[in-house]
Formats: sequence, structure tokens, C-alpha cells
Amino acid sequence: MLKKINVLVDLPDFGTIELPLVYTMSMEGNEKGTCLVNCKIMLSAENLPEWLLSTAFSIVYTQAEAESANIVSVCADSGTTNRYHEIMLSIVSSYIKLKEDRVGLN
Repeated sequence: MLKKINVLVDLPDFGTIELPLVYTMSMEGNEKGTCLVNCKIMLSAENLPEWLLSTAFSIVYTQAEAESANIVSVCADSGTTNRYHEIMLSIVSSYIKLKEDRVGLN
């Protein structure tokens, strides 16, 4: 199911930016506690910030064996990065993790 959210990202030198985002979630294979989230930022070409290197990215949430920690992996299409893009990915991954109870990574 496609979900829509708006994420506020506060970036040094750019201030607070609202990013409209759509995403889908799926449990990965038979592994308990592994969830794949495919994300896309829905901005028109003329409204794309210069620091945004890719509008599509994936997040994998995995529950560690000890069950007291979570592993978050982010994969973006771009081969390069910058600090603003990294901050945005971190905020989006945290926001989705907090929003989604069914990720099962409490």
C-alpha cells in the first residue's frame, strides 16, 4: 500500500524544508524483524533543492539478534552524497521508524 507523508527537515544553511514523500513497506522474506521501505520524494523538477542528489531511495530496518537494537541501512541511487542529503536520509528513516508500529522493531 502506498503511503504519503510530509517530513520536515531542518538543514544548516537551508532552514526547514518540507518534503512530500510516498513510500511502500514490505517484510523481507521469512526473516522476522526485517522490513524494506521504498521511498520517493514527490517534488517537481523546478522545486528540487540543489543538495537533493536522488529522489528515490530504500531503507531496510533489521532487528539485531539481541533484540535491544535496530540496524538501519539506506540505499540511494546516487553514487555521491553530501551532508544535506545524509541529514535528510537520517531524518526520513527515523520519522518512518517512529511512525510505523508494524515495522516490528521496537
